[in-house]
Amino acid sequence: MHKLLSLIVVFLIALEELFHQKLGRAGRLPLRPAETGMPGKDFDLFDLLRLLELLFLGLLFSTSAGDTATGHGQLTIVLVGLQTARLFGRRVLSRWSVLGVIQAFELLLLLSILFVPLHLTPGAYPLSPRSLMALGGGIVFSIFVYITAAFSLSYAVRLFAREHSYLYNVFPPLAGSEEWAYKFSAFALPFGIVGAVSLFFLRGVSLLPVLFSLSVTLQSAGVFICRKETFNGHHPVVHILWSISFLVLYFITIAGLTTVGPVQ
Repeated sequence: MHKLLSLIVVFLIALEELFHQKLGRAGRLPLRPAETGMPGKDFDLFDLLRLLELLFLGLLFSTSAGDTATGHGQLTIVLVGLQTARLFGRRVLSRWSVLGVIQAFELLLLLSILFVPLHLTPGAYPLSPRSLMALGGGIVFSIFVYITAAFSLSYAVRLFAREHSYLYNVFPPLAGSEEWAYKFSAFALPFGIVGAVSLFFLRGVSLLPVLFSLSVTLQSAGVFICRKETFNGHHPVVHILWSISFLVLYFITIAGLTTVGPVQ
């Protein structure tokens, strides 16, 4: 059942992108989602599609993919968080292009749920304050890291795009992308620290706490470097750090390292 629901969400996302491209080619789609000038029915269409996506993602919790003790369940929670950000955070996220990058991340997670086998890690972990703090801190940290990575990718596209090209025009200015990436990375840090400390108490010095702490450290280093002034006001290296942090976090989830199950 979880595969069917995932495929439905993939279809809805593809349909949303189809309408997005159609309106963009017709010149009826402003660069900024918060701008007016788009017919109300079109706004209603996008809102309806996103609400349907959120509904079917929520239904995933009633399937095997909704078990929060598994990597699939944790990815589902992150998906719901990202979809909620796309639905209600249009003014904050600033550009359709950034919303599109988050949409691409959602597709990546959905495809992971569809095609990456569900792994179980040996060891049973009873429900406790430490396990709840590890799970909650890790998931909220993940959501903020994914949004940070979306702005970092937007920064990279704008940085390497030719001036006045299509990509140059649709992605936010470098300063804007970096400012928001910095904010979301800073938001992520407290949750990441809580998750990392809790994981060390749960599992000791093992691969998961070490890799998760590496992701948190990279986010922290990016925030620290971003506070330093530069001659052009930009810090390209921080986006490399934040992107690596995102990749580490994605790897430990799909590799099954975050999954807890019965002793094998």
